[in-house]
Amino acid sequence: MSQKFLKNSLTVMRNTYDTSTQIIAKEGWNQIVFTFMVFLLSYALSFFSWIFFLIFIATLYSYRNPERIQEEDDEHCIVAPMDGIITDVSKIGLRDGSEALRVVIRKSFFDVGVLRSPLSMEIVDVKKRFGLFMASSSPLFSRLSDRKTFTCKSKFASIKMVISAGLWSQKITLFSKIGSFKAGERLGFLRDGEVALLLPLDTRVKVSLNDEVKAGMSVLGYLAYKDKDVK
Repeated sequence: MSQKFLKNSLTVMRNTYDTSTQIIAKEGWNQIVFTFMVFLLSYALSFFSWIFFLIFIATLYSYRNPERIQEEDDEHCIVAPMDGIITDVSKIGLRDGSEALRVVIRKSFFDVGVLRSPLSMEIVDVKKRFGLFMASSSPLFSRLSDRKTFTCKSKFASIKMVISAGLWSQKITLFSKIGSFKAGERLGFLRDGEVALLLPLDTRVKVSLNDEVKAGMSVLGYLAYKDKDVK
């Protein structure tokens, strides 16, 4: 009974920090208030007020938090964890000697910054690498950027999700470091950067380079169906 109560309490605590009910993600409230106050000051002083108004609108737009509906309800389906452009689909070798299929999504500053779960899964481990906030187009980005690596387990396979912060990111915000998430559920916020999914080699990928994807909506591919899976 006490364990169930604790689990429910943790779920409530996580949901209270979730941005699912706000039109504008709370991660941007401080910046929005600041830019609005600067606009009011510039308006009162008649000092390029239209420029500061555009900056306020741009800041407001960059922290929008739209509702998203997944295109498919297949449990094997992998949806985009972040808005952006597909910049890499390739097979890579991992440190443990195994191989994985890597799908990379790069976000621009004005794409929606809310991170979402790519499938129904449980985050079992999070590793942090302290680094620099640098342009994701830099050749040194993969080596030096600030990043967090999630080890995730679904009903059908284990995957890794590597989130790297870009030049305009102040930090990588997570609503819950460890726990269970539904497909498309909000799990964090990234202002600028990229997300790399490391998937099993038998994953059926449905996207190509330079495709534009939307978090929680666009289908990236499907985990392989096994004989034991219920279709």
